[in-house]
Amino acid sequence: MSDIRTYETFDDAKLLAQDILSKSLDANIGCALIASIAVKLRHPESLELFSALAHDQSGHDQVGISTADCVDDIFEACHVLLGSSTNARHGI
Repeated sequence: MSDIRTYETFDDAKLLAQDILSKSLDANIGCALIASIAVKLRHPESLELFSALAHDQSGHDQVGISTADCVDDIFEACHVLLGSSTNARHGI
């Protein structure tokens, strides 16, 4: 049996967002993992920003965007994701 963790659900995305915010997971790696979940879930609107940020953080150095430049936006996206999922759960 494998000990490799897979990330496939919206709940996994929220757990990754929490790990990013607590800094127990590198923001850029976590963003890429959430973006991969977005693909598996057929790009739900609530995860769109992670897909865009994962795209921006790779191969855009020539236009002045680096992985470091994306970190603050990743933190903000995590706050939005966790806030929106909490609000949806409470009917807000």
